[in-house]
Amino acid sequence: MNQRIEDYLSKLENDLLNGKWQLVETNYGWTDKFQSTAGVYVVKEEGEICYVGETGNLKKRMRDLLDTRNHSLRRTIGCARFAGKEGYEIATPSRKFPPQFEEELNRFFEDNFEVSAIEVLIGRKELEERLVEKFKPKYNTREKRKSDESEKAYSITEIRKSHENAYKPWTTEDDTELVRLEKEGKSIGEIASIFGRNRGAINSRLNKIRERR
Repeated sequence: MNQRIEDYLSKLENDLLNGKWQLVETNYGWTDKFQSTAGVYVVKEEGEICYVGETGNLKKRMRDLLDTRNHSLRRTIGCARFAGKEGYEIATPSRKFPPQFEEELNRFFEDNFEVSAIEVLIGRKELEERLVEKFKPKYNTREKRKSDESEKAYSITEIRKSHENAYKPWTTEDDTELVRLEKEGKSIGEIASIFGRNRGAINSRLNKIRERR
């Protein structure tokens, strides 16, 4: 029986991680790409799995992901990015960040995040726990969120020590150069080195460019 459960969860994991990844768009029409069914979803940040969640309604939960009041992921990321900046006010389940920070957060999500989701009628929590244990997504550990030490670990300053241009806005010139290098046959690793970003960020941006064509 245990092997049957393992096989079932393994198939779900494979379907989820190898399914179609949706680049985040901060308009509610984007949520139409998801079903109004129970399921599990995975979020990537610059190509790396950063969050896993389960829900009774995938479409509604994706709508929540676009509203700071309704999803802790947005509040966690916003706090890490904006705390200490002039005009900053903490967001809560009843209050968003100030408008200028909300706009920046939307751009940040569109440039760096993508989501995969599948319907799971039985075993949602088990699949979520399996993926959290396997990938240890940085935004799933509530204990770490509460510590100053963990916020430092997830800070852009720390990440830029190894990828100097991580999370910087992409420009039209960047996109043109990215496409040119890909057409020249440069590997993802080579392009990542040239741009000072990680491999996941390059893959995500190329996917975004292809969707816009």
